[in-house]
Amino acid sequence: MTSQIKDLAYSETQQLDLYLAEEPNRPLVVCLHGGGFISGGKDDKRCMQSAMLLVEAGFNCACITYSLAIPENRFSMWPRNLYDVADALCWLHDQAPKYGYDFSRFGMLGYSAGCCLANLYIQGGKEVFDHFGYTTLVFHPSALAGFYGPYDFTGRQLDRRSVSDEINRYHSPSYWLRQSKTLAAPPVLHIQGDLDCVVYPDQHAAFQKDYEERGNSFNAVIVEGFGHSFAPRDSNEHGKSIDLRTEITDFFSRHLAEKTD
Repeated sequence: MTSQIKDLAYSETQQLDLYLAEEPNRPLVVCLHGGGFISGGKDDKRCMQSAMLLVEAGFNCACITYSLAIPENRFSMWPRNLYDVADALCWLHDQAPKYGYDFSRFGMLGYSAGCCLANLYIQGGKEVFDHFGYTTLVFHPSALAGFYGPYDFTGRQLDRRSVSDEINRYHSPSYWLRQSKTLAAPPVLHIQGDLDCVVYPDQHAAFQKDYEERGNSFNAVIVEGFGHSFAPRDSNEHGKSIDLRTEITDFFSRHLAEKTD
């Protein structure tokens, strides 16, 4: 039976929910909700569906909140929202013995804005936090599964980018990946709807191109007939159904199977 622990405070302002597998010392997947940086939460139906899916497959899952921007300016909480991700991972690292999950094998799962923040954490590494002067430990996920995540804000539609060139640059996972001197990056599974008019498919294509040019593993899934904001198991307005549960659990099973140093 799944053990759920709700509303754990990982900082003074943010919380997370833990979904724990029956078997102890199983890997952890950290889930970040979407919502355009202005809405959403740990109870997002996509995150909750993912958490139950992962626990049934023998993983632990943590669904986290992060600071939300005001609707008039989706960048008003940048980079505080990224700091929240780092704070959550530090808390999860420290609490692993108490809750019985294996933090040496952890992955990240993100939807839209949450995928972007997870990708920024991974590609930026210590450098992104040093750039902004935020002191934190930085950990290294073994895998990232992302749904329709923004990748390069300099190339996004005008209403989805900042008026600040500097924010567009540093808020883009593309910038940190292209600047990185480290060739190895964790395997990625990225899922994109071909009819997405919020995060255009060219963002997915640019992410794939940059990753593969550096010799990194990129598993691309294009979902035909779907736009934005779908869950692993979902249907669209035309009644077309998808079920990506096996792709997600198989991906994490492959890449979280062995302990990392």
